[in-house]
Amino acid sequence: MWRNNLSAFVSSVLLLLPSSASGRLDTLDIHTSSGIFRGVATANGTERWLGIPFAQPPIGSLRFKAPVPFVNRSTSIQDASTFGNACPQVPSTSLGAPQSEDCLFLNVFRPSNISTSEKIPVLVWFYGGAFMNGAASNPQFDPTFLIQRSVATSKPIMFVSVNYRVNTFGFLASSHVPASDLNAGLQDQRAALEFLQENIAAFGGDPEKAGLLAYGRCAGSAEAQVLFPSSKKLFRAAIFDSSTGPFKTAPPASTYDKPGFPFASLVNLTGCPSGPASFACLQNLPFETLNNVSVAMTNEVLNGQLWQPTVGPAGSFITERPSQRIASGKFLHVPILAGTNLNEGTVFSQSVRNLSVLASEEDARFDTFIKQLLIDPSTVTQDVFDTINSLYPANDSSLGGQFNTGDSLFDRAEAWYTDNMYLSARRLLFDKAASLQPLFAYFFTEFIPGNDPSLGVFHGSELELLFGQFPAVEQEFANQMADFYINFISDLNPGAPWPQFTPTNRVVLQLMRDNITAIPDDFLVNKTMFLDSAHVLSEFQK
Repeated sequence: MWRNNLSAFVSSVLLLLPSSASGRLDTLDIHTSSGIFRGVATANGTERWLGIPFAQPPIGSLRFKAPVPFVNRSTSIQDASTFGNACPQVPSTSLGAPQSEDCLFLNVFRPSNISTSEKIPVLVWFYGGAFMNGAASNPQFDPTFLIQRSVATSKPIMFVSVNYRVNTFGFLASSHVPASDLNAGLQDQRAALEFLQENIAAFGGDPEKAGLLAYGRCAGSAEAQVLFPSSKKLFRAAIFDSSTGPFKTAPPASTYDKPGFPFASLVNLTGCPSGPASFACLQNLPFETLNNVSVAMTNEVLNGQLWQPTVGPAGSFITERPSQRIASGKFLHVPILAGTNLNEGTVFSQSVRNLSVLASEEDARFDTFIKQLLIDPSTVTQDVFDTINSLYPANDSSLGGQFNTGDSLFDRAEAWYTDNMYLSARRLLFDKAASLQPLFAYFFTEFIPGNDPSLGVFHGSELELLFGQFPAVEQEFANQMADFYINFISDLNPGAPWPQFTPTNRVVLQLMRDNITAIPDDFLVNKTMFLDSAHVLSEFQK
């Protein structure tokens, strides 16, 4: 079920621009810079090309390295009817493909019988998974509903899903990792966008109408591409579904070298030497040895958050903390649609649910929960924890809104997680960007029948509507949600009744069935102002 796999999902979408090609595509054989691929037509009015490689396999000497473009192109026609491999990660039944280091593939979906002269917009999707798991082959992210709705509203779009390296293989962090290779997973995403700019016109897409759609902690993927953009124009708009702004915590790469931290532990458990020789040793390990250790380490940490994107020296993808980049205003000024759900934190706070904790010990246990979510909790001082405890007190029936469970520690944890990871992150960016670019904000509050009431309007539940996995009672609302996104992809504006967020009109659109209305962006503001303060952002390394 959808709700059982939430922690594995994060996504990003990019909208691509027009091409100069013209004429109807009478064949499903498409020529690209990496080869010729034969797609398949489906019975539901779509055509698809699956498992198209966009960079050289990151194996052997290319393990952990930034993606390398293809030099030689195959001249034989290759079958594109099945997904490529998922990237290495903790085993999961939701991937839809086997795992392998050779995993840099993307998938193209379009309405049937598209003419290249139409040059339709392209939605590029980066799956979620907190930079630790996920795959473009996950069957829960089938874009058929979105594509069919776009055709029905006479605004056809194309959908592209992209694999990128995750966990140890995509976000290995250390002072011993070359600066140009840090955050390889984010660099994979950029390589895919560059490939699409070069090749999407062959599918009938418009490379100048590209946009990003991101969901959850990996909505940070799309936000990272906005904050730390390429020198090339790779997309024209972005959608952040529940972005963490863009990372939960982003310590310097050298932090991971400390005793007991992920890189030091990985080197020790694999038998590699410490110091400068460690990187080459890890590159040369047998895949099974490295992957087994990576999986075991991931399973030992809260919510499987072993690695995060990291700040590196000059020449890195990320050269300063995201909050500093936002404060500078030196990011890509493109239209952005972004928002949060009412109860984002419930699925990530299960470790403290139904715990038997004495009232006198509850604050300390709350502090521990927060510390376990950080790469380096030593940077957070007790005064910050004390203020968080006062903002999220025990037995506060307002925490979680109407989905307050009465489980004091759980309600505190999920409310703080929601506000710290999502709501404050969206506000931090929008407060700065409101005078720089078009912005559209939402607050998703619809509880979908059939979901667990104790999870409330949980992280990712809005995607059930966008990907066509909803009960019949939500049909009209799902159509409206899809229309908002399709309008934004096509016109850079979601349309009425969604107002633009501006310095003088700070409003968000409440998304609830039978109650879609603009509301002031002033709820929980005392909490998010503290969480977005320079002092807290610095200590949390955000």
